[in-house]
Amino acid sequence: MNRNSVALLCMTLLSGCMQYSDVEFKGIQGARVGRFDTGGIAATVIVQVHNPNSFRITVTDPDMDLYLNDVVVGKATLDSALTLERYSDRTYTLPLHAVLAKDQANLLPVFMAAAFNGSVKLGVKGTVLGKAKMLSKRVPFEMEQQIDLGR
Repeated sequence: MNRNSVALLCMTLLSGCMQYSDVEFKGIQGARVGRFDTGGIAATVIVQVHNPNSFRITVTDPDMDLYLNDVVVGKATLDSALTLERYSDRTYTLPLHAVLAKDQANLLPVFMAAAFNGSVKLGVKGTVLGKAKMLSKRVPFEMEQQIDLGR
């Protein structure tokens, strides 16, 4: 075989291994606020995700805005990377936190309402980077959940 035939055969074999199907976010199974004060918020969100692919996908590089009762709190970050198992439909625990922006005077009513009601609507919106083998894709997402602060 000549060199071009070998290269074409390798590319054909590798492309069959790299077929990608979209990962499906199935919803929030639960959420818990660990810290909720004027310095920031730390929360744990449990999400249901379906990965129909034959390979693991690592979720990194989040660009997320955190909301409380539809008011922007600040930029949220994941405390650890998330790896979606291959051929899986399962729940994953996502620890995240956000430091309140210095100019968030409009959050005082949100804190007061949350303290009075004992619950708050937690929302996260943004994008994450999914990486698998030689592929990477930025994926938008949005999720929200009413959280009981007494838990």
